[in-house]
Amino acid sequence: LMLGSRLFTISRRCYAVRVSLSSKQSTGTRIIPNTEEALSGSSAELRKMIKESSPSAPGSTQLLYSIENGAPERKLLVNVKEDGDVNDFRSVIHKSIQHLRSHNVKDATLCLDDFPVKDLSKQDQVDHITRTAVLSGYEFSKYKKPKNEPFEHLEICQSNASSYEEVVSESTKITSGTLFARDLGNEQGDVANPEYLEEAATTLAKENSAFSLRVIKGKELQELGLNMITAVGQAAQWEPRLILLEYKPLKDNSETPVVLLGKGITFDTGGLNLKPTGFIENMHMDMCGAAAVLGTAKAVSNLNLQQNIVFALSVAENSISEKAYKPGAILKSYSGKTVEVGNTDAEGRLVLADALSYTQEIYKPKTIIDVATLTGACVVALGEYAAGLFSNKPELQKELCDAGSEVLERCWAMPIFPEHTEELESKVADTSSTGKGRYGGASTAAAFLQKFIQDDVQWAHMDVAGPAMYSEARSYMPKGSTGFGVQTLVQYLKKQN
Repeated sequence: LMLGSRLFTISRRCYAVRVSLSSKQSTGTRIIPNTEEALSGSSAELRKMIKESSPSAPGSTQLLYSIENGAPERKLLVNVKEDGDVNDFRSVIHKSIQHLRSHNVKDATLCLDDFPVKDLSKQDQVDHITRTAVLSGYEFSKYKKPKNEPFEHLEICQSNASSYEEVVSESTKITSGTLFARDLGNEQGDVANPEYLEEAATTLAKENSAFSLRVIKGKELQELGLNMITAVGQAAQWEPRLILLEYKPLKDNSETPVVLLGKGITFDTGGLNLKPTGFIENMHMDMCGAAAVLGTAKAVSNLNLQQNIVFALSVAENSISEKAYKPGAILKSYSGKTVEVGNTDAEGRLVLADALSYTQEIYKPKTIIDVATLTGACVVALGEYAAGLFSNKPELQKELCDAGSEVLERCWAMPIFPEHTEELESKVADTSSTGKGRYGGASTAAAFLQKFIQDDVQWAHMDVAGPAMYSEARSYMPKGSTGFGVQTLVQYLKKQN
């Protein structure tokens, strides 16, 4: 689809693996566990050779070639961890696909009965296989030719295969949202600017008649009093904006929508509190919260979920110029509160706060969830292994943490103590944007956002600064933008539906 002069598509660089179901093997390669039972049809001499030569570590693989019934066949032997859990199982799927791709093998078959997983139903097994396969195939190679051709097709073999078609379809639709978010996050900031995110939302809005789009930018931002969004983006070439993608399949439903809000800082220089070398290079991924919200919108549309939702993106480039907002500036927020800018590199909370206030006033939601790569402090606390999950309602915090666990996107409940709020006291404004010291930064940032939440609204804040942008690949989560949060949000919405 051509929008203006820019071609906006999720291109072949995503390399989404196709997953199909069959009652019998139709490919020339079969993935099997490296066990005596799986190799029982082979000769004793061959089994001995395999045992002597194959690596023993769980997840390690070995590719064998043979003639079966007069036809050539490959077997990929995978060492399976005894009493392994779902994480081990998904690791096996990922490593198998990566090994086959390294040998330019494009399709393979996996039989469910070959890989039983403790406490996991066949339906859940198919779901995990599908999600892992689709996510394992991803590679952002828009600007660099990949070393190997993509692995294209994984066939799941089971006698009653047709009964799992809906599972495969749903899992594929959800993970397409994750791939969409990965692609958005991996694009460099000179391409993926605020205008680009608006184009992405415009393109997505055309995919489903339940979508409608409103974009507030430029003078309208100022006229409405969205001064903190304006301030953060005023030094950049591109206007800051608030993108509101409304999904309303229930036209006559009086229920207020759920609001999902993403931080969309398309490049974060730090502003006048400039980031140093070693910290600025990957800041094109500071919009991964907005990418996750757009990815969730894509998945929800694909699923045709019957729930009214507003997908909001608070978007700006935090740049530097003679127009840049300054440390110590006092900004009047949309809520009316005045905010002393403690640090221009704490810009995400400013654009989120105005968007939180505006969406609560306009849409009257009972639930609002924001997703943001908000603080390095959260990465210090949890590493890249979990999102920090803050909330004013313990029930919502638990529901989101449980949803994350179910889809293997770990979220960890984090506190907002009264002392975190007290640290935001300012002598010259209603509140400071930052705490007084270097400690507890993730919690003081969440405490700042909570100041803009109405008493009757349940709110959660997902600080995804760690798991949304990996410094190195881990299993089916790639280096760079991971799309973290899409599956958690979809899982939560499905359970509310």
